[in-house]
Amino acid sequence: MQIVVRSLSYFRQEIKAIAALLVLIGASVVLNLLNAWPMAILVDTVLSPNPQPNWIHQLFLAPFGESKVHQIVGIALVGMSLKILSDTVIMLRTMLNYRIKYNGTMRVRTELYDKLQALSLGWHKERSQGDAIYRLSYDSLGPWGVIDTLIGSTAASVTLTAMICIMLSRHVLLTVLALSITPLMILANWYFGEKIRHRAKESKRIDALMTSTMQQSIESIGLIQSFGREATESQRFVRVVEQSIAASWRLNWQETLFPLAIQVIFALGGAVIFGYGGYLVYRDRFLHPVPNSLTPGDLIVFMAYLGQLWDPLGWVLGFTTKIQTFVASCDRIFAVIDESPAIADKPDAVTLTVRPRTIAFSHVSFSYNPEQPILREINASIKPGQMVAFLGASGTGKSTLLNLLPRFYDPTEGSVLLDGFDLRNLKLADVRKHIALVTQNSPLFPGTIAENIAYGCTNATFDEIRQAAMESGAAEFIDILPEQYDTMLGEGSQNLSGGQRQRLAIARALATKAPILILDEPTSSLDLKHEQWVIETLQRLRGNRTIILVTHRLETVFECERIFVMQSGNIVEDGIHTDLLARQGLYFQMLGYRLKDARSMTTLPASFRHQNKPRKNLN
Repeated sequence: MQIVVRSLSYFRQEIKAIAALLVLIGASVVLNLLNAWPMAILVDTVLSPNPQPNWIHQLFLAPFGESKVHQIVGIALVGMSLKILSDTVIMLRTMLNYRIKYNGTMRVRTELYDKLQALSLGWHKERSQGDAIYRLSYDSLGPWGVIDTLIGSTAASVTLTAMICIMLSRHVLLTVLALSITPLMILANWYFGEKIRHRAKESKRIDALMTSTMQQSIESIGLIQSFGREATESQRFVRVVEQSIAASWRLNWQETLFPLAIQVIFALGGAVIFGYGGYLVYRDRFLHPVPNSLTPGDLIVFMAYLGQLWDPLGWVLGFTTKIQTFVASCDRIFAVIDESPAIADKPDAVTLTVRPRTIAFSHVSFSYNPEQPILREINASIKPGQMVAFLGASGTGKSTLLNLLPRFYDPTEGSVLLDGFDLRNLKLADVRKHIALVTQNSPLFPGTIAENIAYGCTNATFDEIRQAAMESGAAEFIDILPEQYDTMLGEGSQNLSGGQRQRLAIARALATKAPILILDEPTSSLDLKHEQWVIETLQRLRGNRTIILVTHRLETVFECERIFVMQSGNIVEDGIHTDLLARQGLYFQMLGYRLKDARSMTTLPASFRHQNKPRKNLN
């Protein structure tokens, strides 16, 4: 019941459309009830030598006088009109159904999408992208399925009630016999209900897995082709598809068996009614005539209603079974919507205006799980306008540490501070407005180059966009493109090289007004020329913005005002380049080993190349 009420909440704005739909349902019920009467009137009154003194018959025939020909033509026109009206009402009901479905489903998808956007990176990394896509694409139809089943069952209930009343007025015993199949219907619904729900959940889980497999394969097509893994990936996909087909087959088998069981029950009931009703007509009208007994027309109406009775009866009794698949979808989307974000504003979160601020890591430790700590007792302070670097080999926790700044994660222990304010006590939006982030694989979106550069600052002027492109080195290749800044980027920006994509990502960060720039391996996709260009750009920005580099490339950190050297989740050294060299610690060792490669000498500052040759004891 809770799922039904919650599903209804998405369709509150469609209350007028739902009211109109209910009116059409009522009209449809009346027309369906009337559809059987023209034939009964024709048989019992127009063509009968002994017309029945029935008020319904008289009402239908009143406009057509006493002429039999006029009555036959009139009844034919009435039957045609009822059929056209009935089909028109069905069409209007269908269109209203679509309107209600699309509008309500839009709200479900929007709320689910917003929640997925709000959930932390940790939540998303624990689940496949395909699962989220499946929930948005298919499971989001669940609430409408619940509403549609409710509406269908409501219409069925009204129809069923009206039909039973009319049937009882014609013949009580036949009506009782018609309803005698109800216990068998209840038994069939009980048996198939749980089976269908279980199979529906299994099928959705495997279909979500298939969606994930497809998404991963398409994203990694270059890697697959480069290693010649097409056959292996094809086999993996075939296995997942086979699982999906098997699960769908098990669900479809139950969904097909259920209506078959219902039809068998209906056939049994129909045979009883047809046989017994036919016998009554023969006995009371022809063998031993009885006044006001069951007529052939009554039997026609009875059989017509009986055919229509089974469908609404199936809807009413099968409500629980029909709704199971949609309930399974609702369970999946509500599970996400009800998820409490790991990163969220506190009720009393403080507003913080955007301006340069001091960053401090105070006794910060972090782990994804208690058995594997990533960061241990990190202490560091970064003043406004400084250019600093976190240096270390891959896996030392550099990127994880910097992910704490925009609050993608919160520290397990300790605090990250902006001007002494714990980030957890600030509004999340204000924290992130302070920061522009460039990751190793910063994604670009379908759209123009200008739109991508202005993504973090939608009110940026063209001059500001171009300036950011020039500072990042992106203007060099943009200016030679036929459409320059209006060039459209394809899906995944595959029409650009890796270095070009990285320069656009840096331009996007520079176009923002964020006082803090975080660059995670910013030159990893650049050649030596453009790497030096980016470093010089960052040097020019120093003093105007706080610049934080995360890198394992020593060449990018020589001019930093502070270098934090990390190892195994700890800051083991910090200071400026010359101080760290003088200590002859880890930084000195890392630099010494790098200088064994003569090619590295060409990337160092001239003063350092001539004065700081690698020492013999490092060879």
